[in-house]
Amino acid sequence: MLGERIKQIRKQKKMTQTDVATGIITKSMLSMVENGKATPSVPALQAIARRLQVTVEELMLDPRDVQMRELIETIRSRHTPYFSDEKIQELLKPYLVPETTSYWQGQVYHKYGDALRTKNPELGLTYYDQAEQIFRQLGRQDEQLLVQISKVYFLFNLKRTKEAYELIEAMDVPREIPLAPKTYLNFQILRALRASLFDDHYTEAIALLREGVQYMREQDVYYHVISFQRFLGLFLYLEGEIEQSQQEFDRLEQFFAFSETTAVGRIEVDLTKGLIAIFENDTTGMQLAWEKLVTVAIDDAKHYIGQLEVHLLVNGIELPKLPNQTLQQSVDKIWEMQDAWLAASGFDQAMMLQTLILAMRHGVGQERLEDVLRLKDDLQSERLKDDLEREIQSLINVQ
Repeated sequence: MLGERIKQIRKQKKMTQTDVATGIITKSMLSMVENGKATPSVPALQAIARRLQVTVEELMLDPRDVQMRELIETIRSRHTPYFSDEKIQELLKPYLVPETTSYWQGQVYHKYGDALRTKNPELGLTYYDQAEQIFRQLGRQDEQLLVQISKVYFLFNLKRTKEAYELIEAMDVPREIPLAPKTYLNFQILRALRASLFDDHYTEAIALLREGVQYMREQDVYYHVISFQRFLGLFLYLEGEIEQSQQEFDRLEQFFAFSETTAVGRIEVDLTKGLIAIFENDTTGMQLAWEKLVTVAIDDAKHYIGQLEVHLLVNGIELPKLPNQTLQQSVDKIWEMQDAWLAASGFDQAMMLQTLILAMRHGVGQERLEDVLRLKDDLQSERLKDDLEREIQSLINVQ
């Protein structure tokens, strides 16, 4: 393994065996090392690493681990084009077997599980289990906790609420050793989303999100700043704090102006602004959000595009570049992406169902009323259920 790695790096750097060996070991000895027939001394290994301009640790890595690391870092990179879940599955599938007990193998399993959120969350849970087992064996408590957080979201989406709450309560959050910033912020946002979207306590969620924002400022780290600020903006709006809500979105615009961010980050903010525009029946805001999403043209956002279109069309607003778009076509976009929005939060699900009921009021989609009723009953939040129930009863009474 060590020899293969030395040979791989030597060839990448277009160096001959003589280039590497001169003054350190003989060329024949280097050949034996590269073929796994000999092991260099520690001083010789250190000298070879310096000659190759890498660290000894990099030489000791399994080439497959290096490939997994580079792939995971590419997927996460701000400079990488957006990858769909299907594309991520395609990229990572060759590294699912044979299994190794390495940090990057655990990361591959975790990321592959994430990519199964819409099509096969049950299978995704099995990859989370494999990732968690690896991180536990390696003593990587932070990574283990991050996998558990991902499992909680999947369990909520699978309507296995009791299991999700039990996992949250059982999470082994270290007390003596502080969590890494990324882990702490992931855990904090999970607590905020549980309070808001599953327990209907927006005030508690706002307090938790503000704690997270304050922590970022104190530590000068900005993992998930977009998620924290946009959820703050949304929950403050839902609590009637309109001015404070707008301030959070203004801060996000300042963040975008002075930092790099991914296309997905901008899309998430545009989606949230579009949702608030729907609440306000602000057709200008809805149209602006729709145009931004259409421009990016990400398939995973198709249902949100359809949602905005429904609200614009029922308000008599013609869609730029789509003058012949019908209400039925927009409703079809929502149903076509049903797996995606059912894998989102209960709040997102309720908003999609509300949009479908609106379309029914305008004569489109009544044949799927039973589906809407069933999905409404599956929601965790009693408040969201009650709101939808009132709208459905109003629709039925009109019919």
